Amino acid sequence: MERSLRIIASSLVLLCGGALQAGAQEATASAGDALCEPGVIEYMTLDGGQQARCRQLLEVRIAEMRRRSREHIARVVEENRLRRALEASLPPPPPPPVTIENFLGSDVAYGDVVVTDRGPRVFVGQSGELPRPEDFVTLDSPRSPHRGRTRAYDGAYPERSRSHQERKP
Repeated sequence: MERSLRIIASSLVLLCGGALQAGAQEATASAGDALCEPGVIEYMTLDGGQQARCRQLLEVRIAEMRRRSREHIARVVEENRLRRALEASLPPPPPPPVTIENFLGSDVAYGDVVVTDRGPRVFVGQSGELPRPEDFVTLDSPRSPHRGRTRAYDGAYPERSRSHQERKP
């Protein structure tokens, strides 16, 4: 079988005619390398030189796979480092808005005030029942128990509470 592979390889070299010397060496080397393939080795006996050549070829393949593996790991590590650096440079995402739906599963009693992204709301539903969105009304709503006691909260708007008087030293 080795002889037939050599004949085929040399025939290919002659047929190509204009091939470079390196191309001819590759064809001869690939014919020799064909003996080292797993399916071929199992069915034939190789002499010491062929075994050494196959061992050398396998060591070269293993070294190449290790090199590519190290390059791949280095590339993945660098990509992860860049991704983490980018994520660290981005501002944190804004917190999700607080809506009435956040309080639908909670235990609230009549008159409890909850603060949402649309302002404070008062719970006017029954204490034993699950709250519904329509059970939360604004502070100044006619259904609110706090309606008569409400006034503008200046703490939420500090620019409104500033007096226009000048400070005296």
